[in-house]
Formats: sequence, C-alpha cells, structure tokens
Amino acid sequence: MTDVVIPIKKLSQAKGRLRLDLSPNERAEFVLAMLHDLLSTLQTCDLGDVWLVATDDAVLEQGAHFGARLIREDVANGYNQAVQTGLNSVDPRRSVVVLPADLPLVTKDDLTRLTMPCKTPTIRVVPDRQKRGTNALFLSSPDLITPVFGANSFFNHQVAATRVGIVSKTLPLASLALDVDTGADLIDLVNSGHSGASVRYLDSIAFGQMPMTEPKGGVA
Repeated sequence: MTDVVIPIKKLSQAKGRLRLDLSPNERAEFVLAMLHDLLSTLQTCDLGDVWLVATDDAVLEQGAHFGARLIREDVANGYNQAVQTGLNSVDPRRSVVVLPADLPLVTKDDLTRLTMPCKTPTIRVVPDRQKRGTNALFLSSPDLITPVFGANSFFNHQVAATRVGIVSKTLPLASLALDVDTGADLIDLVNSGHSGASVRYLDSIAFGQMPMTEPKGGVA
C-alpha cells in the first residue's frame, strides 16, 4: 500500500512567481483549486492514507473534506521540512509518494504507474518539463532518502539515491509534467482542455484575457 504526502506552502507565500499574473488572493484561491483537482483524482486511486501538511485553515479544511490525514505546521520551516514531517508520519512498512499540490492535470493511470508495487528498494523520480525539478517522488519506504526539493531537485534526488546504493528510476509522466509556476504555465493549463476546478477558477477571473507576463519554465 502506498501513502501520499502533499506539502502545502503557506498560502500568503505560495506561487510568488505568479505575482504579475494573479493577485495575492487569486494566488491563494488558485492553489486551493489545484489542490481540489489533485485530491479529487487521488480519491479514484487505490492508495493508502493521504497526508496533508499545511499551516492554513483553508487548506486543512479542504483536506478534511476529502478525508485526508491532516498535519498542521504551527510554524512553517520550509518545503523540505514539510515533506519530511509527512514522511515521518507514514508507516515505515509502506511505500510513499510525495506530490506537490500544483499538479492539476494528474490522472489515475499515471498515478497507478508511479505507485506500482516493487519488491526491492526503489526510488522513482518524475521530472518537470525542463527536467530540472521533481514533480513527484516515489519511495518504497519513507526513510530511504532525505528529500531535496528545490532548484535542480531532479538531479539532486538522483544523487541522493546513488548515495544509498539505489539507482533511481526516471519516470516521465505527461499528466505530472505541468507544475504551474509561471504565466506561460497558466496559459498551457487554460488551453489543456481540462475541466477541473483550477481551470474553472481561471475562467471565473477571466485569466485568458490577461497578457502573459513571464517566460515559460520553472523548477520545483
């Protein structure tokens, strides 16, 4: 059985790179919409517990609506610490996948591929479209490596795996490739044909009528 850890940055600090495209309140609402899409898809999958690590009441309330197990951070100490807090809560006999909340296009089929059972210590890394960031990290047990999300995390997770004697498996998955960091990513999401909460929210604020202000790209 595979658990899921979803760390959420403080809403007031989330998606800062979209500050030229969305207001602070719009960024917060958009994060909640993307989380709604992710949690909705997770409900269709045969997975274990979903652990949501967050500081904001609005995030925790949404997680509760979907039956997630909630971990409140009284003080946010960075993304990797939030990931580690979630991993520490997972039964060591279970596998786990770490998913950022900004994956509104994720599908059941890709999650099934990502979490397929394994008999040996296994690390699977799903890269972003630039192959710099990590859009999902599968560990056959929650204590295999220390998470190193951030700049160049795709490479850094491979290095961390090598240090513990494991060859990580790169798993490009189309529905997990788009993590929304820039105005160009917002345009790609609007044009994706997706009909989830995140696209409906962008439609509700007429985002498609706004000029694109940032170059495409980004790291997770």
